[in-house]
Amino acid sequence: MNLIHSTWLTLAIFSYAASFSQPDWAEAADSAQQSLTAQFWSSTGNYYKHNNDNNPGFDYWWNAHALDVLVDGYKRTKDQAYVTRMHDLLTGMYTMNGNKWENNFYDDMEWLAIACLRAYDATKDTKFKDLAQSLWNMIRTGWTNTHGGGIMWAKDHPASKNACSNGPALIIAARLYKLNHNKEDLKWAWKIYQWQRSNLVDPTRGVVWDGVGNHNENAIYTYNQGTWLGGALELYSITKHTQCLQDAIRTASYVVNDRQRFSPNGILKGEGSGDGGLFKGIFIRYLVQLIREGNVDSYTKTLYGDYLKANGESLLTKAAYRPEYVFGSSWTDLPASSKMDCSIHLSACMLLEALAGLLSS
Repeated sequence: MNLIHSTWLTLAIFSYAASFSQPDWAEAADSAQQSLTAQFWSSTGNYYKHNNDNNPGFDYWWNAHALDVLVDGYKRTKDQAYVTRMHDLLTGMYTMNGNKWENNFYDDMEWLAIACLRAYDATKDTKFKDLAQSLWNMIRTGWTNTHGGGIMWAKDHPASKNACSNGPALIIAARLYKLNHNKEDLKWAWKIYQWQRSNLVDPTRGVVWDGVGNHNENAIYTYNQGTWLGGALELYSITKHTQCLQDAIRTASYVVNDRQRFSPNGILKGEGSGDGGLFKGIFIRYLVQLIREGNVDSYTKTLYGDYLKANGESLLTKAAYRPEYVFGSSWTDLPASSKMDCSIHLSACMLLEALAGLLSS
């Protein structure tokens, strides 16, 4: 059968291979990165398109995570092609955002700042560091006294004090403190941490609510769990305050062990297409950081590592080719179509890069 011209009745090639041998995670990550380019990259606009089905729409925060994924690839391979693409992507994002970096959504700017800090760490190119600082200067203006503090989700929604705009801000403030030793950044990190802990985190389970006034059990999302545990871990790495580490572990362990909502059958739940397609990958990113950098006992590390491998094996088993990888929003089901949003593919890339990095280090 000619894979390039075959119909969408293909083929989960890995479903055969993965059942007999341990996947080559680096090879899988390489293939996913190549597929990201083949299916979603706009060579004329220098950004990643909304989907692989003739929708060239530009999504600011999806592209911020694409920069993060390129950093993953570069750190793993040291291939300079990733760095070239990183610079091209920034050029495209700036243009597509109206020749500016400022955005109505504070969390969109936060995702880009985080990715830029990682890009600076990987390349030492001050262009990324300077952009992260510029974004942080804008992000801080989103803190208001509404609901006792917190950074707004959007400028035109002043009461929207959400986890998605505070967890990432906590990570940025802590990482900038590590980089520059500016005590104001550490104060910001503590302020955001304390406000979010008091307003958005269930103290018993460690579950992170979507936002102030929205403690709906049907509106708790994996990415908010991820950035909260990631931010708490960053503060722990600076202060060695055990409460911060306990917060990170409590939230991570709840997601990993919960078989009702977050991890049915031990695999992260699908959260649909659109923005939801990115949520799982963000949680994965910070769970891996907790494994690597947290003072976590060996039993818990093994638990988290086995969980990640189970997710990766399920993802590959349910992947299809067209001839590039196609991943579904559910990591336990074959994709129903070859038409996918870039957000879904980015989450899969994050998981595969995480496993490639974790198991080779």
